[in-house]
Amino acid sequence: MKLIKLVITITILLLMVNVSAQEAYQSNWESLKKHNAVPQWFANAKLGVYFHWGVYSVPATDGEWYPRWMYVPDRDENLWGGKVYKKHRETYGEDFDYHDFIPMWKAPKFNAKEWVDMFEAMGAKFIGSIAEHHDGFSLWESEVNEWNSVNKGPGIDVVKAIGEETKKRGLKFMATFHHGFHNMFYPKPDLSYLRPVTVNKYNYVYENCEVPQNPKYRVLYGNMDYEEAQDLWLGKLNEVIEAHCPDYIWMDFGQRFISEDYRKQFLTNYFNKAQKEGKEVVVNTKGDFFPTELAVVNVERATMEDITPEVWITDFILGSSWCYNKEKRTAINPAQAIRMLAEVVSKNGVMLLSAGPMADGTIPQEQVKAMEGIGAWMKRYGEAIYNTKPFVAFGEGTTILKRDEADAWNEYGAIKKGLNKLNANDVRFTQKGNVVYAIQLGWNENTPEKVLKTFAEKAKHIKVKSVSVLGSNEKIYWKNTKNGLLLKQPKQKPEEADKALVYKIKIK
Repeated sequence: MKLIKLVITITILLLMVNVSAQEAYQSNWESLKKHNAVPQWFANAKLGVYFHWGVYSVPATDGEWYPRWMYVPDRDENLWGGKVYKKHRETYGEDFDYHDFIPMWKAPKFNAKEWVDMFEAMGAKFIGSIAEHHDGFSLWESEVNEWNSVNKGPGIDVVKAIGEETKKRGLKFMATFHHGFHNMFYPKPDLSYLRPVTVNKYNYVYENCEVPQNPKYRVLYGNMDYEEAQDLWLGKLNEVIEAHCPDYIWMDFGQRFISEDYRKQFLTNYFNKAQKEGKEVVVNTKGDFFPTELAVVNVERATMEDITPEVWITDFILGSSWCYNKEKRTAINPAQAIRMLAEVVSKNGVMLLSAGPMADGTIPQEQVKAMEGIGAWMKRYGEAIYNTKPFVAFGEGTTILKRDEADAWNEYGAIKKGLNKLNANDVRFTQKGNVVYAIQLGWNENTPEKVLKTFAEKAKHIKVKSVSVLGSNEKIYWKNTKNGLLLKQPKQKPEEADKALVYKIKIK
């Protein structure tokens, strides 16, 4: 026992020496690209969760962009958010501004432990808190931004509360930042102060802008010049890095509007802080604001065309929209979520889900049930997901997922359409050592036999040793044929197999 303790102590000391001996990152791409974009913990995690929760949860309609659309009078009513301007004035009156919602956000039922309990039970290996959305309201105790959830509104440091509960369980903690778009989010009377940012489709300019111009609200509504806005962008990040050093800082598309020098400085600060703490951390790029040598590619609500050489991530909505929508109380079907997860993981991806809590701190029951349904499958069959890597092929089946060439988000060949059509005729592969998992995306009542053609094509060099089905004690019939590996479902359907059935194929 003493020898074991000595070995552990020496190992820890060596690791500490190694970390301290590492060269500090410098604010240039050559230095920053030395960062390991994909730590092993991230590649193994496969499933994470966070939430959209903020002042916009008070009106609880038309999404987290409500604060923008409430000031856009001429948006097409057929587009998302097109009815908000009129609806807002009919509901709250002509003189009710976004900041008037802040005192209404009380969150008396918020319980970080209960939230993290649910997220962990769902099977998430990393858990996040939204730090700030586009609206400029921070969810931590901030000195650089008076508009935060400790000073105003609920009086809660949400980032701290979720972070502490997550770390207690040995899980990885994530903070999400959407604030690169903050200074362009609200309509403006003039955009000249935003130079060198290019005027584009994201801008709204009105001579008689209805967004409050009172200097008291200047920072909240992003009425700042470009340099001040960038200083605030970096200052907010530095606060969360110093106080919490998340294992993963997730970033939305708006960081493309931040100058390169500021982006490099953020990464330098983050990577050096993580290095001091002995952490392997992750950032993502949604577009090209960070080089892919140091960041994980993120595609929104999408999958890839094929297995990618590098790990990537996609994010999906747990409820009916990113934030809680009282007018549409629905949630993702757990079976669909599991099938999308298998699809994503088979192509070297990681899936992130976003919950939408109500303003009072309650997670809607339909989202709770969805998480329970996902967790029930993951608890039984998670070995086919966690700590796996792609097989020689991602899968096979009848559902054809095609890239939408007209989709502007498809920089990486991502696919959005057709994911909800995955079914029991489709199979996705993962691998762990000498085990291949063939995840059949549902229980097939009509065709209990399946031939995996991959074993006669890309995997024809691989010899199968045995086949079993997770959750079943039955002996599984299987046979190598010239057309592929023939499999028969067990006669008795295993629990949760309606979502996906898992064949465990041991290979030589």
